Amino acid sequence: MPEIDQADLAARYGFALAVLNSDPELKGLFNKAVSQTWTADRFQAELRATKWYQTHGEAWRNAAIQKAADPATYNSNVAQVRARLGMMASQVGAILSPSALDTMAQTAYQFGWDDNQIQQHLAASIQYENGRLQGQAGQWEADWREYAASQGLTYSDAQYEHWARVVGKGEATSQDVLNQMRETAASAFPHLAERLRAGETVQSIAEPYRQTMASLLEMNPDAIGLSDPTIKKALASKDDKGQPALKTLWQFENDVRNDSRWLKTQNAQNSVMDVTRRVLTDFGLVA
Repeated sequence: MPEIDQADLAARYGFALAVLNSDPELKGLFNKAVSQTWTADRFQAELRATKWYQTHGEAWRNAAIQKAADPATYNSNVAQVRARLGMMASQVGAILSPSALDTMAQTAYQFGWDDNQIQQHLAASIQYENGRLQGQAGQWEADWREYAASQGLTYSDAQYEHWARVVGKGEATSQDVLNQMRETAASAFPHLAERLRAGETVQSIAEPYRQTMASLLEMNPDAIGLSDPTIKKALASKDDKGQPALKTLWQFENDVRNDSRWLKTQNAQNSVMDVTRRVLTDFGLVA
């Protein structure tokens, strides 16, 4: 009796022998088909009832078949996916080790991920490198930090990293993060909420006070931040009913002139000289 050519039989069932030998369940099914001389249609029907078939999608099954039957093509295709992953990781700011990139490339190819799915998985690897986020995440971070500073808010690196991952996954937008910051500022300054929601920032509202304070104390206005106690007091004063309110500039100027630093300025000296001259003039002691 001639020896059975298993490779030929496997081909009749629509598979390469290497594929059928690559999984114990498939190998057992093939041996059963050979011993019972199943038709190709019978084999395909039994195949669809296996755990191997039912627990994996078409892309995974095709990749598994290609990996076993044509490893050179499989490796070439995975390499192309890896190159694509590397480029997308750099763009979004995901940091992966070479081995992690290799693993993700194989997974992406086996499961047939599209670009959106790839980006969602890459977003989980967005993290700090050399003290900052990279790629698109780095641009988001720069925008967020600038806006946070304009609203007098401070956040940790971990918070920025979290937001970047959420936005990278498509679960929120960069604007959503900015909106959240605006609402945080509005809750800190409820009397300014309407203006903040209309597009102003705490910084823009505080600007007249900063300039006034800088002028009176002869300071560089850039050295006066929103965390300065005098500025904070001006932004969150109390009205006669005890409710949060902005100080008037007139009130603010008086407060600054009561600051001990003002007495050391040329402004203060000139003011004292002006008062002295007026008094002497009133008494007829000077012309």
